[in-house]
Order: sequence, then C-alpha cells, then structure tokens
Amino acid sequence: MKIAIDAMGGDHAPQVVVEGLAEAVEQGVVASDHILAVGPEDSLRAALEAAGHPGIEILDAPEIIEMDASAATAIRAKPRSSIVVGMKAVREGRAQGFVSAGNTGAVVASAQLILGRLTGVLRPGIAVPIPTNAGHPCIVLDVGANIYCKPLHMLQYAVMADEYSKANFGNSSPRIGLLNIGAEEGKGNPLIQEAHELLRTADVSYEGFVEGQDITSGAVDVVICEGFVGNVILKVAEGLSAFLSSQVHAAFKEAPPTVEVKHAVAKAFQDLDYAEYGGAPLLGVAAPVLIGHGRSSPHAIMNMMRAALKSIEYDITRNITDRLNPGGAEKPVS
Repeated sequence: MKIAIDAMGGDHAPQVVVEGLAEAVEQGVVASDHILAVGPEDSLRAALEAAGHPGIEILDAPEIIEMDASAATAIRAKPRSSIVVGMKAVREGRAQGFVSAGNTGAVVASAQLILGRLTGVLRPGIAVPIPTNAGHPCIVLDVGANIYCKPLHMLQYAVMADEYSKANFGNSSPRIGLLNIGAEEGKGNPLIQEAHELLRTADVSYEGFVEGQDITSGAVDVVICEGFVGNVILKVAEGLSAFLSSQVHAAFKEAPPTVEVKHAVAKAFQDLDYAEYGGAPLLGVAAPVLIGHGRSSPHAIMNMMRAALKSIEYDITRNITDRLNPGGAEKPVS
C-alpha cells in the first residue's frame, strides 16, 4: 500500500511537505515504504536526504502547478506536474490514495478527469471536519466542489459523509443534519425541502434541519449543504479563527497572562487548529483524495497522511459504491 503525496503542493513546498513526511514516519503514522513522493526528483531527493529519510520512493514530476493557476488550463498545459503525475500513479495502481496541499481546483479537476467518479456518484464533494464544543469534529459537505446542487446530490453527500465519519472518526451511526435557515418544518427553499424529503427515507441517521450554530455545538456529526453555502461557511470560519487569534495576542501584549492562562489558551487554539484534522477529503472519486490548506504545516501534512491511510484501510470507495448501488445497480440510488 502506498500513498502518493504532492511534494510541490503548498505555500512552502517542498520543505514543509518533506518535514511533514518525516514527522509522519517518526511518529509511526505511516511507514516510509508506504509513501510515494511526487515532484522534481533531484531537489526532492536532496530534501529527503537532508531530513534523514532518503529511502522514501520518489516519482519524478518536474512541472509545478502554481497555487493561483487556472485549474483547467494548468492540468492540460502541465501534464508532468506533481498533481497530474500523482493522480496517474493512483489510477495505475502504484498508489492507493493521493494527498496534496496544492491548488485545490487542479486537484479536484484532475481527480475527476484522471481517477473518475465512483459508479453511481453524480457529483463529488469536498468535506471539511470542523471542531465542536462536544470534542468531536462535525463534517460539513460540500464546501465548494459543486455550487449547482440538486436534491439527489445532497442525498449522496449524506451517504458519503456517513462513510467518511465512520472511517476517520469511529462513528458507528453518524447523526446527519441538513443546513437550513430554521429547524421548523416548511422552512427553506425548494432545494432544501426536496432534499429533506429524500433524506427522511434514506439509510442514514437523519436528524432533520439544523442551523449554522449547530455546526460547532456538536449537535450532529455531519452537516449537509450546497457547495456555495459550504464554501462561505468555511471562509467565514477561517477568517473568524484568524481574527480571534489576533485579538487574543493583542490582549496578551497589553496584559501578559499567567503561565496557567497562557497554557489554557494555547490548548484551546490547538483544539481549533485545522492541522489536527489535516485536510479535506474529496468524496465520490475512485480513490481517497485529501486536500490540504496551502498554509499546511508539517503537522497538518502528517495528519493528512493519517486520514488518507484510514480511508484506504476502511476501503471507503468500495463502501460508498456499495451504498449508492444496492444490489449492484448501475444507476444512482434515489
């Protein structure tokens, strides 16, 4: 088993990626012979040797897709990029999963083009684990892969997120909510109302409508929404986290805290840190694909590898396919 990782993905690649791989091996998250590092061979080999892990296999990919490049243009113009070469390695069976903190659009586009969608999946979605007061994350799906959503897409998101919650967070029966402007029956637009009716009879633990504050309260394990709304939620959460952090640091400069308070605040921010969950899975494509933030730290890279490994071991793609195609049906579940 191998996990292909885009060694050139992220704002500070390849150094941060190499440090993350080293941390993953040293912490026992993944064995070095289970890693396939994809990037320019000479520079990547030198970086791995400097980190003390020269035995990690390298797949040469001399081209780089920049973080702000147009996804559709980049994957056509740069067929030897680390993203394209890594995806092809998964398709060919050289690796069983792909991890990248690079250009999100390019990862999504190449995954759909090269790996393809799972049988029965209409639209893949990006899921993001968000910290909650309950001590376990809430998975929000979709956060931007599909902004033109239909009710059947949302039903499939519920099934896929249900499987991911089981695979990565050990929930035997994840509680699923549908994001709405209120919890009362009859509220919401036609899309939400139709999705609600589908979910009520679906083979998931559907809790009904939830509101925005329920995401961080821990009221449910999964929140389903259309990609446009989910992306706004994600960006607001990221901005709010940065704002709160800056406010706390400014307050501490004016009135330095005690050691106990400083440790307590540090622990609280650690619990809220995206790095603890690593990345966001692209669910619905033919192999586990994890997408990380461009600012991903070595710790986040390590946890992306951990999440990819859990999905592979759980065989999430087979489980999603079986759920969406009961009895081997060749059409999406309705």
